[in-house]
Amino acid sequence: MQAYIRPPDPVGVIDTTSHYRQVASLSRSLRPVYLSGTGHYVPGRLVDNFELFNLPAIRRSFDSERARISLRKIDPDAADTLSDPEVFDLWARQLTGIARRSMVPADGGTTSEDLCARASLRALDHAGIASTDLDFLVVANLTAQEIVPNAASTLGALIDAPALPGFVLNTACSGFLHALSVGFMHITTGESDAVLVVSGDALTRVTDYGDPKTAVLFGDGAGAAVLTSRPGPGRVLSAPVLAAEYSADHLNLMGQGWGPDDADHKISMAGGANVLRHAIRTMREVATSAVENAGLTWDDVDFVVPHQANERITVGLERALKLSKGRVIHAIEDIGNVSASTVPITLDRLIQGEFGSLSGRSQIVLTAVGGGYASGAVAIEWTFAD
Repeated sequence: MQAYIRPPDPVGVIDTTSHYRQVASLSRSLRPVYLSGTGHYVPGRLVDNFELFNLPAIRRSFDSERARISLRKIDPDAADTLSDPEVFDLWARQLTGIARRSMVPADGGTTSEDLCARASLRALDHAGIASTDLDFLVVANLTAQEIVPNAASTLGALIDAPALPGFVLNTACSGFLHALSVGFMHITTGESDAVLVVSGDALTRVTDYGDPKTAVLFGDGAGAAVLTSRPGPGRVLSAPVLAAEYSADHLNLMGQGWGPDDADHKISMAGGANVLRHAIRTMREVATSAVENAGLTWDDVDFVVPHQANERITVGLERALKLSKGRVIHAIEDIGNVSASTVPITLDRLIQGEFGSLSGRSQIVLTAVGGGYASGAVAIEWTFAD
């Protein structure tokens, strides 16, 4: 596919800027790609930091006194008067910006495939398209209940389109942008006229609650978008930008059948200032490439929807881009980190007016980076009803 063609370089250094421009130029010579509808779904079980602290594994592993020492540097008086649950709540919000997250029921009755189906049906309804009118399906997922049948096959059946072709991909938190790239290529080349792009995960099923720094991060949910060749309220302005930089240190989840026979496979995640700076830099770089490919400048961009990994990262991105407050959307407080799904969930909430009533035409940039590392960005245009 043309998205992965890189021009030769006589000195062996890849000129990514000219590559992105080449792809953008090619995409403009093919069919335009429209965004006809979005949708999202998060479970109704909303767990705040106080309820999370009541989990036995967290109560055993959380070092309240160490957290108090850290909090004293910010608010000495409060740190000494708060209860342990209050210390945990304040520590979690200062570390991540998260106050609560949606979680699937503990009984396992709701799967990530179910989350994807509910988000998909809302996106289809928003687009005014029946599932049987779809030509292709791409699912970004890393916590499917079943490896076989794959989540795309299962999702097709759940939305009453059991013959719908598609596949699953996993690039962690940048999965939605990678899935969108596949959908974009299907539409712009004429392979398909309607593509459903979905991201959904039940991350709390693979969260290690014995590691408080990881446990406070993750939530469950799904987001979806319908790409079409027919005009819609949204338009993808250029081919999505994708990038990679291998590292297994930041985020790891062992695959089924690997490790000790009794291994309880959970997410392991490193943190620290280096990871934070890397996430900010990478999202800024791919987002800037996407803006340039679309023929825009940052002055033209109305909103940036970044992956909601951590509020310190989204605030850092806002500062790195030197954008005024309100243009970079911060939404992690109420949903947590839902991996790749944070981008379509936040985009749908923006379109539905949850961050303020909007009208007219807006230029929106989506950007994400995930473990691996894999990253992506795209510029879209959305026309809001007056």
